[in-house]
Amino acid sequence: MPSLKVLIVGGGIAGPALAYWLSRVGAEITLIERSPGVRASGQQLDLRGQGVPMMKKMGIEAAVRAATVHEPGMQLIDIHGKTQAFFPVTQTGSNKQSVTSEFEIMRRDLVQILYKLTEGLSNVKHRFDTTVRSFTQDESNPNGKVHVTFQDGHEEDFDILVAADGTGSKIRKMMLGPDAPDPRYPLGGYIGYFSILSTPEDSDRGTFCFLPGRVSRMVGTRKDCPDLTRVYMIMRGQVPELDAAHKSGNLADLKKAWADLYQDGGWQCNRFFEALRTAPEANDLYCTPFEEVRLPKGSWLKGRVVLIGDAAHSATASGYGTTWGLIGAFILAGEIANVYEKDSPLTTEVVTQAARNYEEKFRPVATAGHGGSQLFESIAAPRSRFGIWILHMFAKIALYFKLDMMEGLDSKTAKWPLPDYPKMEGQQ
Repeated sequence: MPSLKVLIVGGGIAGPALAYWLSRVGAEITLIERSPGVRASGQQLDLRGQGVPMMKKMGIEAAVRAATVHEPGMQLIDIHGKTQAFFPVTQTGSNKQSVTSEFEIMRRDLVQILYKLTEGLSNVKHRFDTTVRSFTQDESNPNGKVHVTFQDGHEEDFDILVAADGTGSKIRKMMLGPDAPDPRYPLGGYIGYFSILSTPEDSDRGTFCFLPGRVSRMVGTRKDCPDLTRVYMIMRGQVPELDAAHKSGNLADLKKAWADLYQDGGWQCNRFFEALRTAPEANDLYCTPFEEVRLPKGSWLKGRVVLIGDAAHSATASGYGTTWGLIGAFILAGEIANVYEKDSPLTTEVVTQAARNYEEKFRPVATAGHGGSQLFESIAAPRSRFGIWILHMFAKIALYFKLDMMEGLDSKTAKWPLPDYPKMEGQQ
């Protein structure tokens, strides 16, 4: 029987991780990315909870440690720049990580590490600057394939098509059909970042400041290199000017909307947002709305098409996107490995069962934080000076009782054990 032939769409975190695990069982994999090469953009990511043992299972701990951002911890400050609470980074190598993880890493560095796992393998192809134009499935044929047409008109058949193409997944849209509702659920507000030139006074701590006003606003800084400071913005609420700028996608409109919202906010807002308006370093401005991908149970798959990562269960800035991206890829690959026999036909029924098993095992954990809590949101996204004072008090209490040492989003995710897949993990 020919090797299992898999197309993975999306070269972020989950896609290259899935390529690595499936390569171990002899699958023939094509990993495609719409960008011209491995993306160099993106900000700081981290691994925490079960993401730490997952990293170790993949054999990339040394590479991750060599590329980590050496951030000593995270501090909350007031609008005058005075520290209200400081959460130091841990150095234990365990699942328990503080607000700043021991494994902070720039997105580009982690993606490059993941790609290197399959570089040079004869059964893995990396293709850039391409995407899928359309696909069909042989729904009535139990031994059918996924027939894919690429952007350049090239056609090819695969046993499995995996969508790892993010929150706005085009593969998911094609899989669900033109009449299906958009599963992205808006939570209100945006997160954004841009770069400015550093000054000697910029702290190497992750530094965040809440600003009083008509909507919840937070501004923060992080440093991953000596020359630049990364400015982060988180706002919750309704700002029509920002909605319109985001819809337009025009960089000048986005800069003006963000700068108008934050100018004269306190701390170093005037410096940051004057740079946003005028400095070329700030042309890397990126922002995205807070949203969750909420799909009904059983809809992470359809026939031989499967969703992983943000395409299946995105939750903007949850802190667990990278961890869940790696783990979901591991579980899907493990379930496929459990049913893949080289001397047996891989029927659509068998593929579907493997994908169902993956969803049933992983969905409860990956979506545990969806929906949130109104009380938590009201505390974590204050607008008034009094609300900000309460948040600072909660932060001090959390620091005293070491509540920042998180193994999971809640007790359920903290206790959830990574499954074992000896059939896949034993291969080399």
